[in-house]
Amino acid sequence: MRSKLGFVLLLILFVAACGQSTTTVPPTPDTSISGRLTFAGSTTVQPLADALARAFRERYPNVVLEIAAGGTQVGIDAIHDGTVDLGMASRSLSLQEAVGITQHQIAVDVIAIVAHSSNPVKNLTLDQLRGIYLGQLTAWNQVGGPERKIVAVVRGKNSGTRGAFDELVLKGQDPAAPGAQIAVTAGDVAAMVLDDPNAIGYVGFGNLEPGLDLIVIDGVAPDEETVRNNSYPLVRPLLLLTGPLSQPLALKFVEWATSQEGQQIVAASGWVPAKPH
Repeated sequence: MRSKLGFVLLLILFVAACGQSTTTVPPTPDTSISGRLTFAGSTTVQPLADALARAFRERYPNVVLEIAAGGTQVGIDAIHDGTVDLGMASRSLSLQEAVGITQHQIAVDVIAIVAHSSNPVKNLTLDQLRGIYLGQLTAWNQVGGPERKIVAVVRGKNSGTRGAFDELVLKGQDPAAPGAQIAVTAGDVAAMVLDDPNAIGYVGFGNLEPGLDLIVIDGVAPDEETVRNNSYPLVRPLLLLTGPLSQPLALKFVEWATSQEGQQIVAASGWVPAKPH
C-alpha cells in the first residue's frame, strides 16, 4: 500500500512540474482591487480555503476574507439566503440544492478510511466497509482481525464528508452501526480513532494525522494516480459555491483559486488539484 508520504511526494512533483512555488517568488501586490468576502460551509474545505485566502491576500492586500465553517449544508443554505459570498461544500449538490447556485470545483478529495495503527486489518472490501457501518459486521474477527468489537466513527449530518460517505459507501442509507461515535469535525474523527484501537473512521485525505493507518479498499490504496484513473472508489469534489447575491469579487477569487497559482496551493495543501496545469 502506498503511504501518505508517497502521496505527498507525488504532489510535490506535481508542484515542481507546474513551475516555481508561489512561496519562493512573492507576487506583486495589486492594490487596485479591494473589498470583503465572506465564506461559510464545509469543515473539510475550510483549511484549504484558509490557505488559498492567505495567498490571495498576498496578491490583493486590500481584500478582507472572513472564513467560517459549519458544514456543507450551512454553506448551501447561506448561498441560497445570500448571507455569504462563497459557500464551501465537500460533495456534489443535489438537483434541488443546486437551483440558483453555481458549483466551482477547486480540488478532488479522497475519503480515506482510517484505523488505529495497532489494528492488523489493512484491507477491506467495499461490501465489508458497508457492512460495518450498517451494523451487519460488528467485530474485527469478521473481517480477518482480532476478536474485538468494532467502534464505527461517523460525522454529523451537516457534514459533506458524511453525505459523500453515505452516498458512496452506504448507497444513501443511514449508518446503523451499534455504539457508533459521532464526530463534529475531521479532527475529531482522527482523535477518536487515535484514541481507540477498536475504532474505524473516515476523513478527507488532507485531514490525515500521524498514527492513523490507511485501510485499502478492494486492494486499491488512495493516491493521486488511483484518483485520476478512477480505480479508488471513494472520491468527491471540493467546491466553492456562488449565487445571484454573491459579489463579483467572489468570482475573482474563484478564478484565481482555479488558476495555475491557486492549484499549486491546492496541491501543496494535500489535495489533488481539480485542474492540473
